[in-house]
Amino acid sequence: MSETTCKIFYIFPNVDKYEGECYRTSDGVVIRKGFGTQTSASGVIYNGEWDNDKMNGSGTLTHPSGAIYKGLFRDNMYHGKGTYRFPDGTEYNGTFNYNRLEGDGEFTDSQGLVWTGVFHNKAALGLKLKVNM
Repeated sequence: MSETTCKIFYIFPNVDKYEGECYRTSDGVVIRKGFGTQTSASGVIYNGEWDNDKMNGSGTLTHPSGAIYKGLFRDNMYHGKGTYRFPDGTEYNGTFNYNRLEGDGEFTDSQGLVWTGVFHNKAALGLKLKVNM
């Protein structure tokens, strides 16, 4: 299959907007690939890498609530190393597995205390307070 790279600014029927790199297949289909920014009608902004018309690679997803995820994506999901800052300022820094907290990580609570341990989905049994000396 022959591909042609291009740069576009496109407004989708639902008023989402994409500006960035893409490629055109031999069939003439334009697919997001490379670096680009998508802004949804609801105000969610993704700035980062695309592959196969999905968020794949490194990027930042910013929500209107103030929540921000910076890290790796796979098939439009948080997957790999990343940092998620919640609207209340608390933060998780660690590993994600298809949008779920998974593996070693650190959680910084609203008082600035850092808790470390192994996270599994919404559970994190046996967290330990990280002491800075």
